[in-house]
Amino acid sequence: MALDVKKRKFKGAAGDAWEFYLEHPAKASIVLAFAVTFLIECASRHSIIRCVVFMFAHPVNFLTNFAIVTAIVSLSNLFKKRSFFLTLFAGLCLGMGIVNGIMLIFRVTPLGLIDIRLLSSVFSIMGVYLEVWQIVLIVAAVLAVIAGLVVLFLKSKKYPVNLRFAAILIVASTLSSLGLYSLTVVGHRQERQDTFANIADAYSQYGFVYCFFTGAVDTGIDMPDFYSKSAVNWLVGNLKPGEESSMRPNIVMVQLESFFDVAYLDDVHYDENPIPNFTRLKDQCSSGFLTVPSVGAGTANTEFEVLSGMSLDFFGMGEYPYKTILQEKPCETVVRDLSALGYTGTAIHNNTGTFYGRDKVFAQLGFDNFVPIEYMNGVEYNPIGWAKDAVLKDEIIKALDSTENQDFIFTITVQGHGKYQRGVDSEETENLNITWEDDPEDEEAFAYYLTQLKETDQFIGDLIDALDRRSEPTVVVLYGDHLPNFNIGTQQLENGDIFQTEYVIWSNFAAPELDEDLSAYQLSAKVLGDLGIDSGLLTKYHLQMRDSEDYLEGLQLLEYDMLYGEYYCAGGKNPYTATDLHMGVTPIRVTDTVYENGILTVRGQGFTPWSRVAIEDEGLETVFVDSETLTVDLDEPPEAGSALTVQQVSEADGTVLSESVGLFWR
Repeated sequence: MALDVKKRKFKGAAGDAWEFYLEHPAKASIVLAFAVTFLIECASRHSIIRCVVFMFAHPVNFLTNFAIVTAIVSLSNLFKKRSFFLTLFAGLCLGMGIVNGIMLIFRVTPLGLIDIRLLSSVFSIMGVYLEVWQIVLIVAAVLAVIAGLVVLFLKSKKYPVNLRFAAILIVASTLSSLGLYSLTVVGHRQERQDTFANIADAYSQYGFVYCFFTGAVDTGIDMPDFYSKSAVNWLVGNLKPGEESSMRPNIVMVQLESFFDVAYLDDVHYDENPIPNFTRLKDQCSSGFLTVPSVGAGTANTEFEVLSGMSLDFFGMGEYPYKTILQEKPCETVVRDLSALGYTGTAIHNNTGTFYGRDKVFAQLGFDNFVPIEYMNGVEYNPIGWAKDAVLKDEIIKALDSTENQDFIFTITVQGHGKYQRGVDSEETENLNITWEDDPEDEEAFAYYLTQLKETDQFIGDLIDALDRRSEPTVVVLYGDHLPNFNIGTQQLENGDIFQTEYVIWSNFAAPELDEDLSAYQLSAKVLGDLGIDSGLLTKYHLQMRDSEDYLEGLQLLEYDMLYGEYYCAGGKNPYTATDLHMGVTPIRVTDTVYENGILTVRGQGFTPWSRVAIEDEGLETVFVDSETLTVDLDEPPEAGSALTVQQVSEADGTVLSESVGLFWR
């Protein structure tokens, strides 16, 4: 009986609140927006107390978040079914905040607009970060929310719309947002670039809604105040042609996923150095710290800086050029610089070819070939499902053997990728005997991470040994893309910088040891400069102007001109077009087909577990037997004259990456 009374009281209170909104939409919108903003910050900080501290320590920043949410919620007053749209807009804001809070459990980087653009890539790795039951629960929750919204829309009453009132409320809240935004340092582009160098810190200081919408509108490179044809021509005209060396070795760059020397971590103790090969190379070869644009995630952005020679500091907050400008425009890269000298450019990655849209972007960057996991055989996996890096050694050798000229090979590893698991039992984990004084809860996960480092380091050793035995002169560049996704702060690192990894430059011929610390966008120029190669405008610029007072201003000028400006640096026209990217280095061919006893057997070369037989472009369920044999269960043979092909299908989303030449059934 008492329970029924409580229910009636609750329903009565809810009904009174709803009636209050209908009668006083301005007041209700403001109250609801405040509540939503508060809950978003609680979710983002995983703490009510931290949210309250944020409110009082940074009141202008909190009020800006509140004003933005108010402007969004106020849009509900434009609709007759305003109770539905109030729920929808407030729910979207709160939902994004909750998703951000959940994501911060698994990674350092907060939710940004770019994550929505990367949804196709995110879906492909959900199984690594979430259990099956968690994925099922998320899907069920999404379906339940959609169903609830449909029911709410159908049952919502219609009310007269006061357009004048709605416009005043929306304009007032929008102007408040803009006014408050302009009061902060992030309201100014240059200061915004400095502030958002560490996105996690920016979100903590300025709030989720504020930073999310900054990332939504702040994209690309702003036109420098001094941008003009004469300024670009003056800059380019002051670059002198270098003395070209006759040395033309193969260049193999290996971007190592979440790889760094854990010896720099204070208060972590273990019995065995997990990266002896990398440590040895640091002592013997050119090496140094490498400042990268991200921490805990953002592989593609480090990749972009290394390949392009461009700094991400001039782009929008949290932007991934792979998902913005490079979707439509090719640009100068080290690949193109070397291609002009006769090199063949090949990218290799033991993950799916569609991740970060690399199957399209690598054509914009100038690669001739791309070998993702769908073109590999003999792939082994670690306990959480990432491909082990050992397979990459043979793929690199295969790419080198496939050409007669020099090669530029860019390899991206994946084995060290998170989510780092607790409770992964192995002899290696037990033998490491790890203690982490600052973060004992992550000792098990860190032990797992070290086992992956150890295996990646073994790949490094095997690769160096294999290349050392070859007669072709070869340079190998090894570097980490970012620190792993652990709770590592600046104070815990001996080098004092969470944005620093390391690089090593090895060669199988005599070369001077030239140690220096670099930014990722300077690495390729360093490699080419040490070889006496200054092909390419940005390479020349880095080599000749790095120590100048106006170095960064000039770099911004060139980046804007090449990607968003008039391309004055090349006579007013982009000299580059997307390459005809070839998938794999081993041609996939069908040489023979046999139909017998309900089994279609397809023979040829270059087949992998991701090969699929297709008849008249219709993909069939295929069994991979070996690199020369595929089989398909068919009730009857194909029709005479039908075209039979073998497709390589993306592991992530079923995209057909390439297709063999058709063989017509007789």
